This record gives sequence, structure tokens and C-alpha cells, in this order.
Amino acid sequence: MKIIFVSNISWALYNFRRGLMNKLKTQGNEVVFCTAKDEYTSRLEEAGFRFIPIPLDRKGTNVFKDSILFFKLLSIYKNEKPDWIFHNSTKPFLYGAIAAHFSGCRCINTHSGLGYLFIRNGLFTRFLLGLYKIAGIYATKTFFQNKDDLELFLTKKLIKPEKCGLVPGSGVNIEYYKSQENPNKREGFTFLFMGRILWDKGVGELIEAIRRLKKDYPLMKVNFLGMIDTGNPAGIDKAQVKAWVNEGLIDYLGDTVDVRDYLENCDCVILPSYREGIPKSLLEAASMELPAIATDVPGCRSVIDHGVTGLLCKVKDPSDLACAMVKIMNMTETKREEMGRKARIKVIQEFDEKIVIKTYCLAIGL
Repeated sequence: MKIIFVSNISWALYNFRRGLMNKLKTQGNEVVFCTAKDEYTSRLEEAGFRFIPIPLDRKGTNVFKDSILFFKLLSIYKNEKPDWIFHNSTKPFLYGAIAAHFSGCRCINTHSGLGYLFIRNGLFTRFLLGLYKIAGIYATKTFFQNKDDLELFLTKKLIKPEKCGLVPGSGVNIEYYKSQENPNKREGFTFLFMGRILWDKGVGELIEAIRRLKKDYPLMKVNFLGMIDTGNPAGIDKAQVKAWVNEGLIDYLGDTVDVRDYLENCDCVILPSYREGIPKSLLEAASMELPAIATDVPGCRSVIDHGVTGLLCKVKDPSDLACAMVKIMNMTETKREEMGRKARIKVIQEFDEKIVIKTYCLAIGL
């Protein structure tokens, strides 16, 4: 079979769909990917996947520019004649499903969280909901990563129950992300924020919580690890991140393809996001037997059992976030280790990457 993966940028496929793409390739299928080009495109090409570039402006809401994307996808699908298409991220999801319909191709859409526009609400969001309804009609199958998003679409009658299902995020490789005995004892306490540096990830609230705690907890460290994604509407620029570093609030560690060493050298992962699908950072942390703090929002609360594998706090509330940070810092090391062990058990049972891959393979008849 020929299978095409479509996303906004190669980074997203490399980080969230590479396991599935590799599995399909090893089964003898031809795997093609269509994205806007970035620094991760070459990594996927080197792994044996053929690349077709597409014009995609992630920030823009210009209908004319989006129509160019639609016709490009339509042309690709007609020329390539794939057996299946996997759409990830908003614009490929919306315009790709329509293009697949008019080219006679089967496609699977995946909601990896409802994101920027749903968080803000407004006139354009209502227009977007109409497009989602059309995409839901034309897609062969639509997967959601958490029950909250699925129930929202069903309640709003944007999709029929028989055309949708749940998948536990992009999963995590539980053998790759496995804690090693680390004999080095660190002074103080280290939090790790791991993900794209976006306002919608709760970065503003986290910075405010750090400011409130720094005086009383001078040995507390907060590391930021992830891409500065200025192409996203909620992106934070390098100058702002540098200002926080200069203020002594955070250390910025840059971006990396392998986060294990950074996880080994922290005490707790923190993600005060406004809304998620299933956050990969929390899965990786849990697989490495680390407790986490996250907001009590769709996606995050699917991964964290409050008080058992980590702590949940109120969304957009720096005070409650700071309280959670203090609570976990004041826990005994034994209690945090117990949380970490239970977090890994939960991940093995519910979020193993093999479960995700099997779900998608069954959906396309493999």
C-alpha cells in the first residue's frame, strides 16, 4: 500500500508519528509525507520516507492562501493515488479531508487537541466548527485523543458516533523511555517544562509562579526544553525567552530529539497548558518514572491521576500552580518516587506506543 502522512511541519511527524510511520514502512508499505519544510524534514527523508512539500501558513486565516493548500493537496492525492492518507494538525485535517473526498481517497483524521482557536472561541471558531463538520463527513475515520474532545464533537453534532473513535495520543515507547539509576544527587529541586514555548502551554502563568517562589526557594531551578515556535499564533519569541533567562527565572536548554538525559536530571515535569490532546511530554516523563504537575484540562487529566501519579492545578491560575510546585517540592523523596512508579504503570497499561500503532493499523485493515 501507499500511505501519505500530512501535517503542518515535519517536526510534528518526527515527534508524534515516526513510530507508526516506521512500522508501516517495515511492513512493506510505501510511506510518503507532506509538510511545510523545516529542520526535521531531512531527518525523515534519511529514515526512508519520501517528501512532498506543501504551502502552509500556520498563523494565517486567509481563505485565498488556504485554497492554495487545498488545491495542492488535491493535486498530490490525484497524482499519487494513495491507499490511505493520515491527516494531522488543523489545516491538513480540514482541507485534506475535503481534498481526499474529491480525489476518491480514503483518509483518517486525528485530533491532537483542539488547540489555539478553540481556546479563544469567537466568530472564526464558529466558522471553523462548520469546516470540522464537513471534514467529519468526508473522512473515513476520525480519531480523538481524549474523551473531552470526542464528547464535545458529539454534543455539537459535528461527527457521527460510528465515524469516530479514541486513540491514546501518539503513545510512548516504554522501552526507550525507561529510567536509569542516577547516582548523582542534585542540590535543590529541578522542574522541567518540556514542549513548544507557547503562551497556550501556560508559560506566562508558569513564569509568574516562578517569580512568586524564587525568593523563598532560591535553590529551585526551572528548565525550559523545546522549540521556540514563532510560526504558531501563540508563539513566544526568542527575545522574551532570553529576558526570562537574564532575569534568572529559567534556564533555556534549547531543542533536542532525545529528551531522556534532561528527564533523568530533573525532579518533576511541569505543564500548565490550557488544553491538550494527550501531551507527549507527560507520557515521556511518566514512562521515566517521574511525577508531573499539569493543569486540570482535557488531555492533561487523562494522563495524571491527581495525588497518585502527579498533581493537577487550576488552569490560568499562577497562585494554584505555585501551590502545587511547593507541595511537590515539600514531599519526601520516597513519596515522589512512589508517584513516579505508579505513573509508569499507568503509561504501560494505557499509553504504550504499541497500543496506538495497533489501533491505526486495524483502522486501515493491517
